[in-house]
Amino acid sequence: MKRVSRIAGMVMALALAACDVPARPVAGPNAEVGTRALISRHGQELVSVITRVQDKLVTTEFQWRGELMASRNLYRGLYPVSGTEYGYQFELDFDDTLLERLFPLKVGNETSFGGNLKLIDKGNAIDVWVHMVVTAERTVDLPTGSYPVFVVEVTSRYGDGSDAKTKLNTLYFSPELSMVLKSVMREDGRQTYWRVVSIDKRGGSVQPTPAQQRNSGTVMI
Repeated sequence: MKRVSRIAGMVMALALAACDVPARPVAGPNAEVGTRALISRHGQELVSVITRVQDKLVTTEFQWRGELMASRNLYRGLYPVSGTEYGYQFELDFDDTLLERLFPLKVGNETSFGGNLKLIDKGNAIDVWVHMVVTAERTVDLPTGSYPVFVVEVTSRYGDGSDAKTKLNTLYFSPELSMVLKSVMREDGRQTYWRVVSIDKRGGSVQPTPAQQRNSGTVMI
């Protein structure tokens, strides 16, 4: 009888193993409030500060010479879905479950979604189509350590018909920090880039160097 019970137990275990196991929900962002990053963009520097982490949104403020220049709510720290920038508020109305398909990140994951980008202060909106694909794994070396990153290629198309514009953006995203550490953007035949040059997770002061402080102008990323 004991032998029969053991065999029955083995059969039951095999049957359970053959069943589809529901996928575990992806954990929330690893971002820590107070984390500061010093960003270099074409010889100029600014500071980003994570000010809030709520559910899947990471709120990051961008400061230039101590002044607030922009604030973004980034989905899992990767993709901006609302915020204030260039003097106006924006909000992307889209199905975020489609963006969630990209996670957990691994090479080959991809997703596409359409949405409506509302420019709140201007009282208008434009249609947006986005395609994202994870193409590689890399390591970004900083004075504070080496961070594994996923390279995410983002193709964004704004507007319809002949008036539509396409923007290509290559993001180097750190899951450990829930933060983009490098960005290369191509639009209208031009290329712009920025990269993080140091990280402070203790909430300390990360300030531009004196040489960079002498550079003037508005810096946006």
